[in-house]
Amino acid sequence: MIKMTKNINKISVMFCAAAMSLAFGACKKESRIEMNFPDKYEGKTVEVMNFADSTVLASMVITDGKASLVSEENDSLRFPLFTQIAIDGRIRAYYIMEEGRVVLSDSMSVPTGTPLNERFSSMLSTLDSIENLDDMSLYLDYVETAYNDNKDNPIGSYFGIEWLKYAEPQRVDSFLNASPAGFRDTRRVKHYEEFARHRAQTAPGMKYTDFAGETGKGGTVRLSSYVKPGKYTLVDFWASWCPYCIKELPDMKQLYADYADKGFEIVGVAVRDKTDDTAAMVAKHELTWPVIYNTQRVPYDIYGFSGIPHHMLIDPDGVIVSRGESVAQIRARLQEIFGGEQ
Repeated sequence: MIKMTKNINKISVMFCAAAMSLAFGACKKESRIEMNFPDKYEGKTVEVMNFADSTVLASMVITDGKASLVSEENDSLRFPLFTQIAIDGRIRAYYIMEEGRVVLSDSMSVPTGTPLNERFSSMLSTLDSIENLDDMSLYLDYVETAYNDNKDNPIGSYFGIEWLKYAEPQRVDSFLNASPAGFRDTRRVKHYEEFARHRAQTAPGMKYTDFAGETGKGGTVRLSSYVKPGKYTLVDFWASWCPYCIKELPDMKQLYADYADKGFEIVGVAVRDKTDDTAAMVAKHELTWPVIYNTQRVPYDIYGFSGIPHHMLIDPDGVIVSRGESVAQIRARLQEIFGGEQ
């Protein structure tokens, strides 16, 4: 049973008075989250979803900058449970349902106040620090260790998924074979397992796979229109809403300036983005290379990547040279290909 109030949603509401405790045993565990949001979210709906399969467990409207959820453990809802909090369909935070009270503020991606939430918050801070180093090998080592250290609690599910998103495809089967069935058989894991298959089919050494998008004026255009025989082409999967994508644009522009006259091209591919937003960012940053608009999730499904920016370097014969490298790593490759110091 779900009971809605002004800004409190209680799952399986059960009032446990002292007399009932004596008659029927101790109260079941209760988890409470109190959320605080800035004015821009006023009146919007917050959804709390099961991390494993994105099932919506509860929803509530933000009123006076606040929303709360009280959940009680029962036969169908067992603690601890890893959940994600979404507003307007976009994940804003993660929340581990366990006994106790936690508080989430807009500046945090994980609430604080209970042991697992505190541990997860600390681990995400460490992961953010590693991500800033732009070292995918170090990132993968950390999430794999974090997964193995937390197989007995929901935190392990998050880090196991992070590993699956970026891992070498040939390691995925052995990783999953050694995983608990409760993790291995979830819908989310199956999704990223399939993505790993796509990465294997489009790995370095394979021919690139073509797909269609739009020009800035709405006409249809294909990736193959911009992958020119005899030239190295860098495909930059990005979006106007991605801060990391925007942050690296100056380095991308310098890379293009340094190698464009040596047989090097760049083509941008806007994913999960609105055409007007893409166009505004192209104009703002004065991008001089072509951009394919409105591809939405098609490139994700073809190439099996999960995060952006994602770079793919294609050689003059249409063969993929590298994937997922930073701009600095791509620059080093181009130095080897074209020679000279840059």
